[in-house]
Amino acid sequence: MSWRNLIWMTVVLCLAVLALFLARRRPLYISTNNPDADDLAETVRAYRLIRAHSYYDFEPDRACRGAIEGMAKQVDEFSTYIPPDSAGQFENRLSGTWMDTGLRITSENGKLILVGPLPSSPAHDAGLFGPMEILAINQIRSKYLTLAQARAMLRPGRKKPVTLRLRRKSEKPFRQTLTPANLETQSVTGIVRDENGQWRCELDEQAAIFYLRISEFVERTPAELYELYRELDEPSGLVLDLRGNPGGTLSAAVEVVDRFLEEGLIVRTLERGDIRHAHYAHADGTYRPVPMVVLINAQTTSAAEIVAGALQVNQRATLLGTKTFGKWSVQKTFSLGHGLGKIHLTTGEYFLAEPTTTAPIEYPSGRTVAKPARRQATQPATQPGLKRPGLKPDVRVRLTVAQINRLEGLWLEAMVVVAPRRSLASLPTKKTRTYRIKRSILAEDAQLARALQMLRNLPLPTTRPSAP
Repeated sequence: MSWRNLIWMTVVLCLAVLALFLARRRPLYISTNNPDADDLAETVRAYRLIRAHSYYDFEPDRACRGAIEGMAKQVDEFSTYIPPDSAGQFENRLSGTWMDTGLRITSENGKLILVGPLPSSPAHDAGLFGPMEILAINQIRSKYLTLAQARAMLRPGRKKPVTLRLRRKSEKPFRQTLTPANLETQSVTGIVRDENGQWRCELDEQAAIFYLRISEFVERTPAELYELYRELDEPSGLVLDLRGNPGGTLSAAVEVVDRFLEEGLIVRTLERGDIRHAHYAHADGTYRPVPMVVLINAQTTSAAEIVAGALQVNQRATLLGTKTFGKWSVQKTFSLGHGLGKIHLTTGEYFLAEPTTTAPIEYPSGRTVAKPARRQATQPATQPGLKRPGLKPDVRVRLTVAQINRLEGLWLEAMVVVAPRRSLASLPTKKTRTYRIKRSILAEDAQLARALQMLRNLPLPTTRPSAP
């Protein structure tokens, strides 16, 4: 090949690379023939008007994010816009990790009290064992902070140092700075930790009745359930606590149900265009069937309702507590690109049994349909057409406000680890501590106590609940 041809080929290649680079940097234009552009023509007009007449600077990037956020809110109450600076935290939550100091606190008589640390957390490594009074967080005195604000500051979601001013009883106050670490949140737990930081699940050792709590359905939940369940010694009864569970991923919920069902429909989803997906249980890997009670309340939501409802419909478990939240929609997360973040969008709804034309579904609004119908885009998001009531328990047991408040402190005490003991002879044994906390929880938690009583007094009451 001659030098002249080689030079011309090099020039052409450079021009091609430059053209490709410029094409990628070219602004994105929407054709006027696009019907979507016609639908949003007034939105563009409003943007131009605001930019032309606003007294304050109006950045196009903020305007775009605001428009996306507004559109997401108009879909329904569960669709949301996730800005770029929050996208990482959102993904971490789904995977079960969070930037956290590991401190767990409560409020007593208007004071913030440090209950204790989570195992292997920055607070645990610093030796911050409770109880201690928190006098200030990041130089803000505790009396100016609500409990929710203080907890948010201790779980910032990012690696930003947190400075505490603490005092143990009448000792001199001291300062401690903690740098949050990426902790793996344990979504499947027992009833109380022992001195080694391990979860204990025994409700009644003699009767072999055990307790498991799932706080949220994240990617690791099925694996955590497998690890903890295999430690149970031939259970003859099980309490599964889904109270306060906000839901999570559909796949994790389906895998958990599949552990307790040998066959039958777990859940069926319906998406746009009448696209249906069905998830069925399989015999492989199913746990030996034992009597089971599932605890639910008004904060049992979404994926947690799938688990509770599937076990109820297939007559595998008895539901005890109060009616669940009633969130029957399915969300998916989409990346927007161009540095705009993500959209967490409702893409369908789910059913615990196959709807048929011979068995109409009754909705609270009085509208009866023969099969699930997608809500029209023109219908206001505040009045969803497919709003359905939550799951009803087979055995209804309520907790008083006072019981709930006292239980919050007990569950926190059960969650954290205690200081290492210098002299085992002069201090309570592991069995004494775990027994004391478990006894206190059962004394306050009327729902858990009733579930334990039902499992002790076999056989369980059997019902034939109708599928929601």
